[in-house]
Amino acid sequence: MMSMLLILLLSFTLQFNWIESAPDGQEKRYKIAIIGGGISGTFTAKYLAEYDVHHRDAKRSDCFIDEIAVFDVSPPPEEDNVNPQEVKSSSDPRPQHWQGSRVSSLTLQDGSVIELGASIIYSGNQLVVDMMAGDPEYLVRGKPMGLGKKSTDAQVVTSKTDDTTTNQPSGFGIYHGNQEWLLRPGLFSSYPQVLQSILKPLYFLWRYNFDYFRLNSAVKQAIHSFDNIVYALLNDTDREVTYFENPMDMWAAIGLKSLAGITFHEFLDELGISRDDSLELSSTDSNKEDSSWWNWRRWLPGIGCLRSELVTAMTINTYNQDLNEMNGLVGLVAYVPAGGDLFSVEGGNDKLMKSAIKQARNMYETSNCKATSDKVQRHQATVTTVISSEESIQLLSDDGSLGEFDIVILAAPLQMCRIKFLMHSPMGLDPSILHEMPLAGVHDNIDAEDIEHSARSATGAANNEHGARSFANPLLPSATTPYTSVVTTIISNVTLNSTHFDIGAKEQWPRSILVSERGKSMEGLTTLTILSVKKRLVKTFSTEALDTATLNNLFGPHHNVVYVQMWGGGKSSEFSKYGGATPSFRGGRHSESLPYLLYDGAMHWGKNNAGPALYYVNAIESAVAAIEISAIGAKSTAKLVARRLGLISPSVDISAREEL
Repeated sequence: MMSMLLILLLSFTLQFNWIESAPDGQEKRYKIAIIGGGISGTFTAKYLAEYDVHHRDAKRSDCFIDEIAVFDVSPPPEEDNVNPQEVKSSSDPRPQHWQGSRVSSLTLQDGSVIELGASIIYSGNQLVVDMMAGDPEYLVRGKPMGLGKKSTDAQVVTSKTDDTTTNQPSGFGIYHGNQEWLLRPGLFSSYPQVLQSILKPLYFLWRYNFDYFRLNSAVKQAIHSFDNIVYALLNDTDREVTYFENPMDMWAAIGLKSLAGITFHEFLDELGISRDDSLELSSTDSNKEDSSWWNWRRWLPGIGCLRSELVTAMTINTYNQDLNEMNGLVGLVAYVPAGGDLFSVEGGNDKLMKSAIKQARNMYETSNCKATSDKVQRHQATVTTVISSEESIQLLSDDGSLGEFDIVILAAPLQMCRIKFLMHSPMGLDPSILHEMPLAGVHDNIDAEDIEHSARSATGAANNEHGARSFANPLLPSATTPYTSVVTTIISNVTLNSTHFDIGAKEQWPRSILVSERGKSMEGLTTLTILSVKKRLVKTFSTEALDTATLNNLFGPHHNVVYVQMWGGGKSSEFSKYGGATPSFRGGRHSESLPYLLYDGAMHWGKNNAGPALYYVNAIESAVAAIEISAIGAKSTAKLVARRLGLISPSVDISAREEL
């Protein structure tokens, strides 16, 4: 019993060796760098400040963290000053062919704000809602897909032959291409408004029937898992099992891991939701039951098409991927807005990032920590190289060194960051020679001759004269697959072509035009949204930039392209190599994620937790991507870093201790 207690005491001492190793009795303080100033990076900074201030050791006179430096290629200005003569994106200025944060907005000359990237937030997103609650005067809820604080409406020119319409755009339609609609936008538009409010819900229930309730039930269960399990686990610092080493551990803990490894089609099959593969461009699994003569659905036109209509249109709109490309987990996330309370931040969702930094600074300024005025910094810089030594990690740009840090947190996709990750040799070789940093761990440096020798040896152990465990393992496919291309185009002075869309002169236009698989293929669009009737302003999402002929046909010869934001896009451009909106999920085939701790210098240098470390927030995007998902990745990463620094630690399990 005594020997076991000594072992436990020794392991505890080694675990916190780095924390208590400051020379001359000085308290050890740490420098942390965050590469990326989007939701992931700025939320991580806020959570680290929170852990540092709220979990400060009573025996210390100061906080543990000396500096949190956020490096961003396009940080927004500190003040929301708008040049009335300039149409400006929140992600500008930025280096050529760098897209910056995927949460970005455009400010027009009249002060109206348009979301260019992630546009909507679900009211159940607790981490984002909590961030807004921490800065209620600056972060105010607004209407989703609106124009900031500016109101819309009056009349819009909607036809080449008929100048006006009294029907305001409302709701959405699902366009199938070639003047065909799967869900026409003007249903019941000739009826009084009171009747419309009754007839439209009844029509949806008739059209989607049991499938609608089955899918809604699955979505509610997933939301319940998030609300009652995920957030509780993230906020729990006392139990060892709540410190997730990788995102898949968390999905497994709430029973959703299996959904990440199957296509959304396969998940919908499990739910028993009808499939009309005649609406799909390429179906790998024809639903024979639905085509049988005894299937009641086939005798009622339009019934049983939830999967190929509404669900497909929503996934294409949100992720520009069809149901074979999506996995089950991300498919559920894409469908949540169908029945949820949605909003955007007035003035742009990018204000979340500004506020996260402000809240981190305020935490230190209102605490008892020393030298709090510049603990949280934000720099416009492009990190090109990360080099780990035995004691620290150095960041470099093309202009020189950006500093040395104890912890570096990558808050940008590996596929898009354009960073070389290098290290000095831990084997005592020439220090001027740098080696590849083993981001996926290392493997034994044993060749075929070593293996043959081990088979003949008495012990069966391989004799490796070059030193064991020195070569990097290959990265998982989820860390190398490309991101999907989405091009956001803002167009003003629009004359919508009603003939092209087969919209009658007196028929109501939809606020948003979603598309089916065929509609996307034929039109080149994934979404068209009428932002303002009065301003004749629309926003489109597409896979590639819209050419002049398409723009003239859809929006009239006098249209004006206000702004184009490339999220990937361009088959031969740098945007396609180092950009994109969301991961290509490949139907769940590449859902396995990297760990949050991407490189552990303590282990690699044999320092017993006393070495530098590289963490990776965006590991969570291997299975699903959204604003709240980025926030969850930030919280998970900050929690692991806080534990490494000794800011928090799980309590001793009493039952396990008594058993020992």
